[in-house]
Amino acid sequence: MSHDVVALLAESPGRRSLMDALAAAGPDLRVRLIAEGTVVHLRDGSGRLVLAVQAAQRLAVSAEADRLLTDGISDGLPAQPLWVEVRATEPPGTDTAATARRFAHALVERHGGVVWEPESRLPRDDAHLLGATDHPAVSVLTARNAVLVQDRPLVPLSSWLVDALAEHGRRGLGLQLVTPSTSLVTHALRWFLSRPGATWAVRAPDGRHYDGFNGLPLVWDPATGFVPDPGVDAGEGPNEAFRASADEDLGTHLHVDLRVDHPVDEHLELGGTVELLAEHLAGAPPAVWGVCEPLSRAWDAAQVTAMARHRSPRETLLAFTGRPGSAREAVGVREEGVRPFAGSLRVSRTPSGVRERILFSVGHRSGEEPDLEALTPLVRELASRDGLRSMTVHRALGRADLAYAPRWAGVSVPVGLAVGSEGVLEAGRRRALAAPVAGTAFGSPMTPLVWYRIGDGVEADGWDRFRELMDHLRPR
Repeated sequence: MSHDVVALLAESPGRRSLMDALAAAGPDLRVRLIAEGTVVHLRDGSGRLVLAVQAAQRLAVSAEADRLLTDGISDGLPAQPLWVEVRATEPPGTDTAATARRFAHALVERHGGVVWEPESRLPRDDAHLLGATDHPAVSVLTARNAVLVQDRPLVPLSSWLVDALAEHGRRGLGLQLVTPSTSLVTHALRWFLSRPGATWAVRAPDGRHYDGFNGLPLVWDPATGFVPDPGVDAGEGPNEAFRASADEDLGTHLHVDLRVDHPVDEHLELGGTVELLAEHLAGAPPAVWGVCEPLSRAWDAAQVTAMARHRSPRETLLAFTGRPGSAREAVGVREEGVRPFAGSLRVSRTPSGVRERILFSVGHRSGEEPDLEALTPLVRELASRDGLRSMTVHRALGRADLAYAPRWAGVSVPVGLAVGSEGVLEAGRRRALAAPVAGTAFGSPMTPLVWYRIGDGVEADGWDRFRELMDHLRPR
């Protein structure tokens, strides 16, 4: 397992104060610089990793700390505090948490700020999860998976996680994240865990484990890690902890999955479609972005484009959110018309150009209806810009702050589908406009984009209508 401590600093630490804090953590520990000095390892006399410290990063807005740590933790801090994350490995018989705590407090005493440390919720009785490896995030390595254990209330898509996937993914290993049933994951991490090769293993109060997305029982296999329990009767269903959602006051999520193709152009700027979605569906522009959480950069489409160009032809994956603080407002007073939102952007090369794949989610409080009428003008604007390949919109129950709990919240229901001009040509224009779901054409009369409004996302036959539509549109 591992133990996380975060120091939010009012001032940037210098090299001298960093070395003093490392000495306060453990004067007998050896210092090793990793990744060109952006990560510091502290190791004991046997070479075993005890503590890993990331270089301080300045947040674009202090409210990002409220979102990921504790509401109000940034009160009294500068508008752009520095975030220093410390991860202590937990080898048996060693109090490495105290080592991490000493380091963080030494920095705060010198530079001002606050120390955040989560209350432990995971019992330390799973022998197969109590180990430590040479990577600060990975507790166990099996022949097929790297297993990470996170014991904190809200688990983000941290740089530790991203680095673990990069390091072990190159060797063909999957990633398994273990959390207690009381933990939530951020929107960015949920998207990350839904990818092939990833598993969210949740420890239930009864000591068993289940899949955080479907609730089905998992058991430990020494050669693999967590696997579906082969000894469970198919009629037994999900773990009781996964089904315990009746007491939650859930709001509504509107999920948009959108693909846009662009021709190669030296003047191409990415991110404009993200801004358009935010304007129409959330009432505010994107605020911060990054490749891991905390999202430390103020939203800037030019910077997003520059990063994608630098990484091309490799894919670029990043996350973004709306105005920080909207998660707090999700359960309180919020600016009229502004809703919390979060999403991810994947930029990749295609044979003919560049593709943006955007997953965009907007949160609504319990009793608050999403503005589905905003979808038609959104599609009209997308049609005027060219390049839309497809867009699907679904409605689902979920927390208004867009954090995700490992509990049942029902299934999403289709609201609408937009098919770009290329898809309309493949299906045939006449056939596309004679679909079983009425379509509205936008753009060029000869090569239109067609928007199909399936329903409001609450109809019992929503999925039947969606499947019927998709069968109709498939080229003969």
